[in-house]
Amino acid sequence: MIAASERSERGNSPPAGATTQRAPEPAESIYDASARFRPIESLRELWSYREVVWSFGLRRLRTRYKQAVFGVGWAVVQPLAFLALFLVFLDRAVGSSDDSYAAGSYAALVGWQFASTAMTAGGSALVTESGMLRKVFFPREAPVLGAIGAYLPDLAINTVLLLVLVPFLGGTISWVSFLLPIPYLALCLTAVAVGIPFAALAVYYRDFLYALPIGIQLLLFASPVAYPVTQLPAQWRHLYAFLNPMVGPLDALRRLFGEGVAPDWSLLVASGASTMLILVTGYRLLKALDRRMADVV
Repeated sequence: MIAASERSERGNSPPAGATTQRAPEPAESIYDASARFRPIESLRELWSYREVVWSFGLRRLRTRYKQAVFGVGWAVVQPLAFLALFLVFLDRAVGSSDDSYAAGSYAALVGWQFASTAMTAGGSALVTESGMLRKVFFPREAPVLGAIGAYLPDLAINTVLLLVLVPFLGGTISWVSFLLPIPYLALCLTAVAVGIPFAALAVYYRDFLYALPIGIQLLLFASPVAYPVTQLPAQWRHLYAFLNPMVGPLDALRRLFGEGVAPDWSLLVASGASTMLILVTGYRLLKALDRRMADVV
């Protein structure tokens, strides 16, 4: 019986020199569905790494205009160039008879340029900092916030120029101009809300690095930059502001400097609700994709 058992085992075993084939293991998902979302703990951890965020922002600021002859002047050229385009081609197209069209459009352009460039930089931040990501631990949102913060000096410079030019463009500077930080804060939150999920997804799929700038270019035509919100029927404006989080703050900038009146708070609330929804969803996505980033970036 022992001999028969040995023969049976030899009969079931592969011949000498043959290789055994194992069943393929299932591919590991990049999304960790079991990861619990703890926003309070994540924010506390991010606060403890605030100097890291500052370092990422400073490095991005120093290298962005390195070896550029005009340096930060390029941040001023772009909104002025778009303003000239709007005045030459789009003023009559949108049917605006208001003398303050130029001032309102320029104010919206300043906000748009900051938000669009900040979103693009934030969406590519983790791939840009891939070397650091492989070597050192830090909250994955730190490079995103640093990249967005690096464009705040550009926004400050353009704001000073805006305040100087608004009276010459037919706009108004009044006491409501002190409400300017509100739309600026909304634009910062929008840039963070969009940058965080795109930065996380771009680590695994580089296609998002190309998709984000295209989407932002298309969003320009869907935002009240070249045209005021009043061009739309009143019953659709709040839905428009919710579907596009840029609408509320950009319309507020047009009102503050083009008309000298307070923002439409209902549009700001609608866009703010959309921004917070995107921010929470994107932050959850970042934390769920966090586990394998250092291995695949």
